[in-house]
Amino acid sequence: MVKEVDFTEKIPVTHHLIELKNRVVQVGLVVAIFFGVCFYFIDFLLLWLESPLPKQYADLTFITPTEPFFTAMKVSFMGSIFISMPWILFHVWGFIAPGLKVKEKKVTALFVAFGTLFFLFGGLFCYFLVVPLGLKFLLNYGTTWWKMQVTIGFYFSFVVKMILAFAFAFQTPLIMVLLTKFGVINTVKMKLYRKWAFLGTFALAAVLTPPDIITQVLLAFPLYGLYEFGMIVSRFFEDPKNRESAFKQMKAEEAAKKAAKEAAQRASEANKAKQKASKKTRKSS
Repeated sequence: MVKEVDFTEKIPVTHHLIELKNRVVQVGLVVAIFFGVCFYFIDFLLLWLESPLPKQYADLTFITPTEPFFTAMKVSFMGSIFISMPWILFHVWGFIAPGLKVKEKKVTALFVAFGTLFFLFGGLFCYFLVVPLGLKFLLNYGTTWWKMQVTIGFYFSFVVKMILAFAFAFQTPLIMVLLTKFGVINTVKMKLYRKWAFLGTFALAAVLTPPDIITQVLLAFPLYGLYEFGMIVSRFFEDPKNRESAFKQMKAEEAAKKAAKEAAQRASEANKAKQKASKKTRKSS
């Protein structure tokens, strides 16, 4: 059992570590149970994941004796993560909730619901749009010179990694709201760093997806859209004092930069004036 902690209590770090261990054990048990269920019904999962594969490559092969078994294990694990996501998010929220006020703990259901919704939406977005387009590009590239033979290890690893990458990437608004709630970031700086966020989404997409421009773009643009959405939602959870303080700090920094620029400009003009005066003195002499 996980002991609930009141946010007014002062407790040692060891208690947090014990609580974290208990929650990880509970999550692990649930994931393990659903892993067994998914492994039992592995045929349905494999057929579902094979659906986006073009028909000319539908006859999958394997080249090592262990490939079918470990492929089934990977797919079962992915299925167990998807099914267990509400339970995982519930424990994530349960671990961080003691740092919040009682009124703020009431959003647990919203946290779990929207976290699960975004996770599933990211996975389904990848399955129905990104995977078919990515496979069409990757499998057809080079077929003019070579014959493509798809192995189960390559195909299912590719699909599983892509779906999980998109599912976790779509948690961006939730992470932004949490960081805003804890005062780590604020919406003022989010707006200020929009262009860096745009570049960052492409950098993240390049890491999470195969090295082709199609899948990278299909992840980068939704990610940036989620950044904008997360910025809007974060305003409802942000402490107005933090936003006002960040806005004043930004104005003060702008004023300091402007003053420094003006001072540098005046110094430059004064230096030029001295040089002109020096030249006139030399000519007159």
